[in-house]
Amino acid sequence: MTEAVLAAAALLIGATGTFSPCGLSVIETLGPTGHTGGRRTTLFACAAFVPGAIAGGTVTFGFLAVVGGLVHSAGGRAPYLVAAAIAALAAVLEVRGTRIVPQIRRQLPEHWRRVMPMPVAAALYGVLLGIGFTTFVLSFGVWALAGLSLALGDPVLGLVVGACFGLGRAIPILALAPLAGRPSGIRANELMCERPGVYLGLRRGDAAALAVAALALVLAPGDAGAKSSVAAPNATDPSASTDSLVYQRLSGQGVLRRGGTEVGLNGSNPTVGGRYVAVLEKDAVQLLDRSTLAPLAEISAPGANAIAVSDAWLAYRASLPGGGDGIFFRYIANPAEPAPVAAAATVGGSSQLSPPSLDDGVLLFGLATPRGSRIVQRALGTKKHRTLVRSSRLLLFDPAINGRSFSYVRSDARNSRLMVRRRHASGPGRVLFTLPRSHGMLWTEALTGQQAFVTVINPGAGGSGAWIAVVPRAHAKRLREHGPRGGGNHRF
Repeated sequence: MTEAVLAAAALLIGATGTFSPCGLSVIETLGPTGHTGGRRTTLFACAAFVPGAIAGGTVTFGFLAVVGGLVHSAGGRAPYLVAAAIAALAAVLEVRGTRIVPQIRRQLPEHWRRVMPMPVAAALYGVLLGIGFTTFVLSFGVWALAGLSLALGDPVLGLVVGACFGLGRAIPILALAPLAGRPSGIRANELMCERPGVYLGLRRGDAAALAVAALALVLAPGDAGAKSSVAAPNATDPSASTDSLVYQRLSGQGVLRRGGTEVGLNGSNPTVGGRYVAVLEKDAVQLLDRSTLAPLAEISAPGANAIAVSDAWLAYRASLPGGGDGIFFRYIANPAEPAPVAAAATVGGSSQLSPPSLDDGVLLFGLATPRGSRIVQRALGTKKHRTLVRSSRLLLFDPAINGRSFSYVRSDARNSRLMVRRRHASGPGRVLFTLPRSHGMLWTEALTGQQAFVTVINPGAGGSGAWIAVVPRAHAKRLREHGPRGGGNHRF
């Protein structure tokens, strides 16, 4: 929601800049009357101008967001409130039609069109206009977008804002440049130059967009506030359903918690899914009845060290004999006669695979390589697979799936964040939970319709070095304590 509002505001604010002397001159320059190449050159020049403007916007606002993240780290409630205050102040100034200060009185280098091919000059003109601060500034919204990017410190959001700002600067020029010299183009130019009310109307539109952005930022869940509650001390690797939570004690024993009681399991790395609870025991997966814990089947899984199960599928991560890891799966509609093993992914060297997560026939796992990391979705029984989210800079790992949503851990040098997103959406998703790296790191997790469970690892916390925290999905949290403090309120 916040991303969409800021993207729309950036589009409108970028379009307002067309009323600058530079915007008007680019329309004339790219138009058929601005060169000797005719309409064909105009079309090529317009096509080159658009990516240039988008590139310029992403450089400016993406860079400011990176700087903000390095200075204060993205996350927490304060950046959202600061960003909301910036947007609200800019909205007030826009409504009043206040003179833009500070003003940048620079023009585009006019001689470029004479010494370069027109499409090349047009691309460079686009970069300068997209940057936003290399020419006249016609809206306080430009300064506001810069302040928002710096305050929020989210590089992905900075790139979105920058791309939309650049696109907003390009769209009016793309529409009007081919009309330059025609009666309709002359009328449009006269309207822009001789009717101040049109420009003021656009500024008030910027004000409305900024006001909506301020409201969205205030209402944004952020990732600050209350402390987490502890679902299980001295434990890791949660797996959960609506009525059960399973995890592994630091001693290696699996535990099932249901109805307020704990039951020890004869095996490690427990998981719950469909009609099963499953554990690992001596290179085999033991399938237990979810209701009674009666043994149902034993399925060979050599080298397995993490498992996931549903009614019809078993997936596991296993060490490969020659080194490296693999994610494997088997069809177990009849667990007494499972289908042959198939591989979803294998890696070697310094690459890593996360534990798998299953929901019916949808498999998720994380893949980290020296070139980046990503969360991969595989539809079992088909060859369909796709990347849900990727990064060349951040570690994206340990996904958990629940219906149409999934969660994953997103880590950088300063924070480890638990994210949640719909599988068919885009972007990084919403921050559920943030742990400063000085307090440890987040690791394996589980997701239900109402809650998320995540392993917190902090060997220096004193007492236990790992515990499972529970976070309501309706609220974002920031972990401030250095270790578990009591049992907290949870459902199991």
